[in-house]
Amino acid sequence: MRCRSRVRIHGLLLAGLCSCLLSGFSHAMSDPFAEETAAPSARIVLRDDSVIFGNVVDIAEGTVLVSTFWMGEVTIPMASIATLESEQEIELLTTDDRLIVLSRLRFVDGEVLIEGEDSIPIEQLSVSDPESWEAGQGYHSTGRASTSFDYNRGNTDTDEINADLEIFLESRRDRFTLRGDREDTSTNITTEENGETSRINQTTADNWQLTGKYDYFLADPRNYLGVNLGLSSDEFADIRQRYYVGPYYGRKLFSRDDLKLDAELGISYVDTDFIEEEDNDYFGANINITGETSFLDGALTLYLRQVTIMNLSSMNKSIYRTTAGLRFPLLLGLEAGAEVSADYDGGAAEGKKKHDETLTFRVGYKW
Repeated sequence: MRCRSRVRIHGLLLAGLCSCLLSGFSHAMSDPFAEETAAPSARIVLRDDSVIFGNVVDIAEGTVLVSTFWMGEVTIPMASIATLESEQEIELLTTDDRLIVLSRLRFVDGEVLIEGEDSIPIEQLSVSDPESWEAGQGYHSTGRASTSFDYNRGNTDTDEINADLEIFLESRRDRFTLRGDREDTSTNITTEENGETSRINQTTADNWQLTGKYDYFLADPRNYLGVNLGLSSDEFADIRQRYYVGPYYGRKLFSRDDLKLDAELGISYVDTDFIEEEDNDYFGANINITGETSFLDGALTLYLRQVTIMNLSSMNKSIYRTTAGLRFPLLLGLEAGAEVSADYDGGAAEGKKKHDETLTFRVGYKW
């Protein structure tokens, strides 16, 4: 009897273990991630006969963004695709503003197959699953405001404020951009002489910059014409006010959610009103590069802004402004970041430094 009892107990334990294993296997097979891994919705054959399996995430600017299990997200130029078959429902916006809803997506030999209709060339695709503003309804608004503040009390009291603002308004037709920043630093020095205490307040930085831009997109929305206006002031560089204005031609080299890069070339008229030095003005070539890219599913964003105004009459009096930074989200729309800027002002007043480098740690809000 004792032996039969042990056999029965062992049998029950073995049955329970098998039941748990089968339950876990069944749960894994029913898990959405496992289903996605086992059966991707898209099969893409490239012109070199290689095959990619995954899910179509986005279509924009002549590329298809595909999420794969082994390689992560892969960007594929549509021109390199021989055939694409996807079982996902998708909306496609064409360059002539047609909105096409498909229950499944088919690319064959450079054309999109549409059931019951004529096929269309893939070159006519603008974006997939467009937002309302991408479909031509109103503007898309984004922006951020950040600040850094240093409050130091001791033998030397220092107050430093650095504020930064960016606002973007974009539609299918045009785009507005506004950027501004402000730096203000003051120092209070406490001294004692003959038993008397005195405090001296000294301002060590007082400058601001404001830039406004307007872009009008052409028939190919990757190309645009624009005009910019820049205003700045820097008391310690002897600049009471400087402004530049001029037209330019620009192109969106990349405009995906995870990678944006714009390049612009134009001319600018620059006028500087010095506090003590003699005022001057000139015409220059204006080159702007603006870009940003995201990593780790948007957890980190690396950005770059380069503004170059080349003095055509005297190259050594040109202006170069470079800003690069890394920012990451916190919570509730807040974000933090580190930014480095390097400016060269070849047209600075006599006796003033032409170089200016700054490293700033910021906390701000994005909307």
